[in-house]
Amino acid sequence: MKSLLLNEEEPIYGKYGMLRKQFLKEHEIDANAGFIIAVSGGADSITLLHAFKYLNLKIYALHCNFNLRGKESNMDEQFVKRFCETYGIPMSVKRFDTQEYARKKGISIEMAARELRYNWFEEMRLKKKMDYIVVGHHADDLAETIFINICRGTGIKGLTGIRPVKDKILRPLLSRSRDEIIAYIEKNQLGYRTDSTNNSLDYVRNKIRHTIIPVCKEINPSFLNTVQENCDTMKEVEQIYRYGIEQLKASVISEENGEILIDIQKTVNTPAPYTLLFEILRPYGFNSTQIDDILNSCDAIPGKQFEAGEYLLTKGRVYWRLFNILEKEDERTLLADNGEYRMDEYTFTLEEHDIDDSFEVPQDPSTGCFDVAKLTYPLVLRHWSTGDWFCPLGMKRSKKKLSDFFTDLKFSAKQKKDCLLLQSGKDIIWVVGHRIDDRYKISPTTKRILVVKQSKTIES
Repeated sequence: MKSLLLNEEEPIYGKYGMLRKQFLKEHEIDANAGFIIAVSGGADSITLLHAFKYLNLKIYALHCNFNLRGKESNMDEQFVKRFCETYGIPMSVKRFDTQEYARKKGISIEMAARELRYNWFEEMRLKKKMDYIVVGHHADDLAETIFINICRGTGIKGLTGIRPVKDKILRPLLSRSRDEIIAYIEKNQLGYRTDSTNNSLDYVRNKIRHTIIPVCKEINPSFLNTVQENCDTMKEVEQIYRYGIEQLKASVISEENGEILIDIQKTVNTPAPYTLLFEILRPYGFNSTQIDDILNSCDAIPGKQFEAGEYLLTKGRVYWRLFNILEKEDERTLLADNGEYRMDEYTFTLEEHDIDDSFEVPQDPSTGCFDVAKLTYPLVLRHWSTGDWFCPLGMKRSKKKLSDFFTDLKFSAKQKKDCLLLQSGKDIIWVVGHRIDDRYKISPTTKRILVVKQSKTIES
């Protein structure tokens, strides 16, 4: 591991500055860019700010006062202000009611503080027209994060640790240990603040920092180096893993009318069916327990359903079918007069005219005919919702739930969601393409009729 300490014969900031420039070069970061420096007042952030200052880079310091430690929080703020004034560094401070934010969002204090600071950092990055946000995570933080991920359960990604560059966030100290950072602080007589809560074992990270990491360093004095090397290895393993997953996905997935089709037998025959199915379905909100159940359903009769938020997966004979069940839920079209109207991929034509003895009700299922005197305009075209019912033609005005009607027609879950309904007032008068409502049919007393024709929209 390269040391942060400087040789006596070198200019006091030369070697360290060179290392930071090496970081910028390695990650193709323009030295003329602007950098927001997150400064808590701790040793790592003070080291970071001090180093970036003497690289003659465009910097702006930000300090968050989370108001969690009373007088101690205010003393941190004052220390950072004095440090920035001493070195001529522009800076801003923002105070947060962290506890109230956590209460309103229903999240932990730690998560609230994280959201608040990164939201503000990004806001200020844009406001000050800067390019990057620089934070002081170091090698000890990396090791602690790996242990936290292992304790909470992780895949390959969790073992890759913290990335030195992620989007607009830079972590130049990630290869440096806390001992090296303290040595740098002492060498340059910088001073720093210590968060008293860092010694509390009430927090998971602190338990790992004070009880597990020291034992690991005792077993292996080069433990932090080893963690870094393992993370680098796991990053390459992850790339291989991702490549393999994408290849397998391509072999089992197809699309049809907006549905994602997952070939059941091909998935089961892969070397790792659970892992493959997990990677396919996790982005859609399915959890590990559901994926276990889905995989166990491969020998079940068709029709079994699994729901995750707005997505529904149904088991067929050959495929698991995945689609968005809310995609069309709020879509509706008003039909206020004669003319043409569009809904989804269909065009609906409305024509009103008087009836005569020569008129015959069309047998085409894409055409609906209704007694105008019974209608209430505007008519509404919409999709099915739970609880919908109508009185199917020929059933003598007996009510029937649309869910039962769909079952009779052996509709798939997607067919149910795609089915269009024509509504007058609060009544469904036509399950489009299938059955009109008995109450709105043409009778011997009908004098004027409405003819509604459905056709596929032809794009010009």
